[in-house]
Amino acid sequence: MVATFDFGVHEEGFRSARSPELVAELLTAAAHDLGFEQFMIGHHVDPVAPPRYTFQLSNYHPDWVEQAILKRHFEVDPVHIAVMRTASGLQWSEVPRLLRLSPRQSRILERAQAYGLCAGYTAAFNVPGEPRGSCSFGTRSPERLRRNALPIAACIGGYAFEAMRRLVQPADGGPAPPPALSQREHIALIRVAQGKSDIEISMMEKIAPSTAHERVENVRRAYGGAVRPYLVARALYDGQISFREIFES
Repeated sequence: MVATFDFGVHEEGFRSARSPELVAELLTAAAHDLGFEQFMIGHHVDPVAPPRYTFQLSNYHPDWVEQAILKRHFEVDPVHIAVMRTASGLQWSEVPRLLRLSPRQSRILERAQAYGLCAGYTAAFNVPGEPRGSCSFGTRSPERLRRNALPIAACIGGYAFEAMRRLVQPADGGPAPPPALSQREHIALIRVAQGKSDIEISMMEKIAPSTAHERVENVRRAYGGAVRPYLVARALYDGQISFREIFES
């Protein structure tokens, strides 16, 4: 671990990285400078059959990676599940507070320690229209970490994640962005997701049935004429609406 952490050097390195190998080198160096030994960054997907434009990169012990693949840890990874329940990143010691661990999940955490993953920190990164992702840093002992290592790790993870997204996506930026909706159309979309008919929407929003129908049709046209079930699924996938808006509005 170096005496001082030069954040600017690391940031510029990730912004200019031109290969996954270079991103891995930069993450290895950043982890060491912070007092960690290992890292894992990527989308929470099946590593054997990953979707397009996704990635996974780590310097974890090869035997542990092999076990994780064979035993399909990604299906129930307790750290990945728990970190999605917080907005500020997660120390691995906090997992039991956020998640009622199953026996399988407890075994994953226990067995990871044999490979030097005794303590760590994970930051989540969610981009609408893409699978969830995160960046983790692991160590044998948290006592080795420098002061302020965790917030710095979250920032470094963000730059590294964006660097990898840039490298794996096509030059045109990947999937098209979601269509722009007006505030009234956004509300109509939420009502559709709540299972409301045009008549029910008109009553809830105190507008004419024809106006409610027009707003819903505008949203459908924005999504290529999508029928309601697909419209809702696509809007959630794109991040256009959230589950909280559906259940609490």
